[in-house]
Amino acid sequence: MTIHMKPSREALARHYAAGHWQENSLGQLIAASVERHADKLAVQDASGHAITYRELEDLASRFAGFLAARGVGAGDVVTMHLPNWWQTVVVTYASFKLGAVINPLPPTYGWKDLAFVMNKCGAKAVVVPGRFRSADYTEHLDRIRDELVVKPAIVVIGEGKVDLGTPFAEAVAGPRLANDRYAAADEPSLVLFTSGSESKPKGVVHTHNTAIYGERALAETLRLTDRDICFMASPVSHTSGFMHGILMTLMLGSTVSLLDVFSGEDALAQMASSRATWTMGATPFLGDVVEAMEKSARRLPDLRYFLCGGAPIPEVVVRRALAVGVRVLSIYGSTESPPHTVTWPDDPVECAWLADGRTLPGIEVRAADENGRPLAPGKEGEQWSRGPNTFIGYLDEPELTARSLDADGWYHSGDLAQVGADGSVRIVGRIKDMIIRGGQNISAREVEDILLEHPACQTVSVVGIPHPRLGETCAAVVVCQPGQRLDLEDMKRFLIDRGVARFKLPEKLVLREAVPTTPSGKIQKFKLRQELKDLMES
Repeated sequence: MTIHMKPSREALARHYAAGHWQENSLGQLIAASVERHADKLAVQDASGHAITYRELEDLASRFAGFLAARGVGAGDVVTMHLPNWWQTVVVTYASFKLGAVINPLPPTYGWKDLAFVMNKCGAKAVVVPGRFRSADYTEHLDRIRDELVVKPAIVVIGEGKVDLGTPFAEAVAGPRLANDRYAAADEPSLVLFTSGSESKPKGVVHTHNTAIYGERALAETLRLTDRDICFMASPVSHTSGFMHGILMTLMLGSTVSLLDVFSGEDALAQMASSRATWTMGATPFLGDVVEAMEKSARRLPDLRYFLCGGAPIPEVVVRRALAVGVRVLSIYGSTESPPHTVTWPDDPVECAWLADGRTLPGIEVRAADENGRPLAPGKEGEQWSRGPNTFIGYLDEPELTARSLDADGWYHSGDLAQVGADGSVRIVGRIKDMIIRGGQNISAREVEDILLEHPACQTVSVVGIPHPRLGETCAAVVVCQPGQRLDLEDMKRFLIDRGVARFKLPEKLVLREAVPTTPSGKIQKFKLRQELKDLMES
């Protein structure tokens, strides 16, 4: 399937008139970085492997030639199911050289998610590791091959149990692409899947211009240049890691240092050795790095910013970070609108815990009431945003798109927020039934739908419960069928056998005779959350 989605005529007129959109694609901007910085380090990873921009150009051109020979072209989707390895930048740039659409997928996805996404996209190619951590991705692909509507070109990095596809080393050893085929700036560039209140992940489509604008605005606000070095341990197959770690780095002509398996000690060591000037991660990442610095007395004199988002940042963690010389900046956005607020470098340090940042240039934010009317500063309502960074729609989901992206270009986030007169945003809750575990989105409904297939389950409600490190984790509240029982390990095995990613597994199981409901029969999840919170506190 080729993705042909376009921005609305209103968006095209508005953003070109304001000068926020331009004519260059991401591939062309990366090519310009290659020309300016051919001998500079483009990427290095925890394995010690590093490539320059000149080497990136050569490898990406050869990989693009490999894909083109297998029928991958303009608008086709290339699924990149990889950890934070140097090969991710090669696959990304190669896809842009073909005018293809890149589809990063987290390595935490199970085979069920992989099959769903590849069929949704009609992926023409997929790149996977042979093995990473406890997962064998050749087994995943072998399991789903017969389910795939489009039979993709398969490329494998390293070895797995199943012999399939082409080794990555072989794919980058062939002839170069004869001519680059960069897409137009308003063509789709990437499709990122995110879990929300819907049972299945939804594909967020960005053009080159929507992706470029947000990264350019963020770089300018943070005063990042080609002299900066980014350390990225957040998964580069997630929005923040991919867009800020890969796209922004390559656009600027700077360097990214990637870590695939996170620990506070390893992150600290790699940031020190790479002389990283900025990084980004969810609150648990920040806490672990600070703890490692406190224990080791090691410091990071080159690090200017630690951007932190995905969950509220406790004041105590920010103060501990400051004590070891780390400046924390809060950042907020979504896959649909990445990013749209950040703590500006000149803001007071307390802004990191008092707000989720201020709006970036060219981006509008408001809190809206139930009827869509903008609320006065400080009033609580649904957080809406509009700007040149806003996505153009969900892949093949026109009704869902219409509910989330209105005719005037406002994206309705589902988050509850207070918006200050200065453009600062404070997220106070969520309308959508979504759990954020350590910065990763989990659809409660997806887990509920699968658990309801278990013969012991009569009613299932999955809710988020507070966690001191991860922000929140999943708890499953289950009413069993008469005469049936369920335990935690049985529940986990059932979900894993059905391809559910491990980070989505409930970490607590509560068996109840009944759950609180409204008169219409809808489960009152807010009551369950409060009961579980009270139970944990007691």
